[in-house]
Amino acid sequence: MMKTSITAIESASWHTPLVLRGDHISCIRQAARLGYEGIELHLKDSDALDRQTLCSALKENHIALTSIGTGPSYSQERIFFTHAEPEVRAEAIRRMKGHIRLGAETGAVVIIGLMKGQKKDCADPEKYGEYFKRGLEACLAEAERLKVTLAFEVIDRFESDWLNTVDEGLALLQEYPSEFLTLHLDTFHMNIEEADCAECIKRAGKKIGHVHVADSDRWYPGHAHYDFASTFAALKEVGYEGAVALESFLYPDPETAARLALEHIKTFL
Repeated sequence: MMKTSITAIESASWHTPLVLRGDHISCIRQAARLGYEGIELHLKDSDALDRQTLCSALKENHIALTSIGTGPSYSQERIFFTHAEPEVRAEAIRRMKGHIRLGAETGAVVIIGLMKGQKKDCADPEKYGEYFKRGLEACLAEAERLKVTLAFEVIDRFESDWLNTVDEGLALLQEYPSEFLTLHLDTFHMNIEEADCAECIKRAGKKIGHVHVADSDRWYPGHAHYDFASTFAALKEVGYEGAVALESFLYPDPETAARLALEHIKTFL
């Protein structure tokens, strides 16, 4: 059965589509109190964490670390696989390997989203593919060694200038055949790019490693008109049993968004 999860970050702008804000321990407690089975922490550097305290908090609150979001390195510090400077590329790989080690300790999926970088960010666009390949291969080798699932996020064209559709993501997975490299699907992004989200889920099938949910306006599920019934039916049909993490705006406030989202999601589980 799919597990409910909710996104959290220490600090970000009000418009960042992550729901909970605050230190990791407080967010873990809040997620558990709200009734979620898991939490997705968005982290800059897992090696800088007090892992013992983090793991103890997860255990004490009977909640799983379902997933690790890696985007803050890109959005807040401009650290990513395809940066022009070799030192920055090396730091991106080091951080990803740290996230993978945390994933090995906790069972969390590690997301590769904008950590890949964008072509527009690359000083030499012709080098983009080479830099991406080096970064992904280094991280995939570590993930395979530690048996941690990486989930490559398919992001819509307005937020990423490369790999925007499920089919493009599946083509990438064919280039890097590994049981530890999967697709991360997001209802908000799919709603923009795909003609039929349910059919895309069926095509992805067992390659789905993680799922984000938000409504078509990026508010909590149930606020607008996204067809969650067909999406969850398709996820069940392909046998997906991973986490379904709420990644939406925190409007009107985090508690209300989290509560109403969970009520809506549970009607389909």
